[in-house]
Amino acid sequence: MAETAIGRPRAAGVLAGAGTRRGGKRLQLLAVALVVLGAVGYLVYNGLGTNVYYQTVGELQAGGGAGGQQVRLAGNVVEGSIVREEGSSAIRFSVADAGGTLPVVYNGVVPDIFAPGIEVVLEGKYNANTGFAADTMLAKCPSKFDSAAAE
Repeated sequence: MAETAIGRPRAAGVLAGAGTRRGGKRLQLLAVALVVLGAVGYLVYNGLGTNVYYQTVGELQAGGGAGGQQVRLAGNVVEGSIVREEGSSAIRFSVADAGGTLPVVYNGVVPDIFAPGIEVVLEGKYNANTGFAADTMLAKCPSKFDSAAAE
């Protein structure tokens, strides 16, 4: 048995337990730090993977598409090009920018502000022969400050 500072005997297990507690706390702290570091690394990795650049109409047509891969496309809806297909949720329209015009087919829920002249961001696949088949459509809301700045 070991003696304490006062001189009373103390069991060896009690002294050994004090050392293990300190080591156990360090081990727990290390485990928590590794979990936090892993979570931060995962979030950074996923954040970098979701920053997808969208292409303009001119860029997409010049590049020939991404070989049937999913791409993002931005452009303005062309005036008079919107055609809704009877009996389905499909809609056909064209998007344009300074680089050209491209026909689009979209099958899904159309945003409320979708109209000619509105800028849209589309996700889908491009085919040089048939145009752009969109899976997702987001319509950019025009800012109320744009007209005030123009005056």
